[in-house]
Amino acid sequence: MLPIATTERPIGVLAIEQAEGSRAFSPDDEMVLATFATQAALAVDRARLTEEAARSAALAQSDELKSALLAAVSHDLRTPLATIKASTTSLMDDSVSWDDSARHEFLAGIDEETDRLTLMVSNLLDLSRIEGGALRPDRDWVDSADLIYDVVRRLRTRALAATHPIETDLPIEPPILWLDYVEIAEVLLNLGDNAMKYTPNGSIVRFGLRVNDREAIFDVSDNGPGMSRRDRNRVFEKFVRGESSKSAAGSGIGLTISKGLVEAHGGRIWIESLPGEGTVVSFSIPRTEQQSHER
Repeated sequence: MLPIATTERPIGVLAIEQAEGSRAFSPDDEMVLATFATQAALAVDRARLTEEAARSAALAQSDELKSALLAAVSHDLRTPLATIKASTTSLMDDSVSWDDSARHEFLAGIDEETDRLTLMVSNLLDLSRIEGGALRPDRDWVDSADLIYDVVRRLRTRALAATHPIETDLPIEPPILWLDYVEIAEVLLNLGDNAMKYTPNGSIVRFGLRVNDREAIFDVSDNGPGMSRRDRNRVFEKFVRGESSKSAAGSGIGLTISKGLVEAHGGRIWIESLPGEGTVVSFSIPRTEQQSHER
């Protein structure tokens, strides 16, 4: 019986049993076995220290993420809440007789800001799941055309849609895809929101779909100012926003979320753009042989 111990504390015991009929352990044998026990102690202690270091790094990264999240979204969370509060307070004011047009405007503002707040909270929850490695798509068979038309319908209720025409470009026979409807709809909403927020009034936002034997490729394009190579290389990082987006509200996590959701489906996401020539953000959803069912 040999102790497995470091200079600081005992870790365990190494038990060696002689085979029947073998000779007794010599001093040299005992020295070799003691060396094994010492090496085992060092290996166990090194693994413990590595685990503690990784845990400390994870906690530090978590604290950093929480601080960055609070700094990035505090203003964006307050803005829709302030709008909702102001609108509801106005509607509840009995001293003012609002006409139908004014009431509809207040209610439309509440509806839009609630959607905006819901999307933001959903993004934050998804970011925490992505960072924690707990993102698991809840897949089902989805009609790709219905998915895109639903996203376009929801975007057309936003205030920016009044100044940004939205178009679609789908194949004659859009495929049925194996994906998480809610997550991919969130990706398309994020990309559509960005296309409207970061382009001038009158810019067209187009949702396209291309299909081959291996994957379905969704495109969200605009004819706005485009992006520099530097921005294209960095906008998928957390809290990074392109130069052309500095004047618009946003926390810089929409594309990070989109990347995580797409990659959780086994796909990829990329940007094609040149300054002054518009931007196309594309992402793919893989199609296996069993998933290549057409309408």
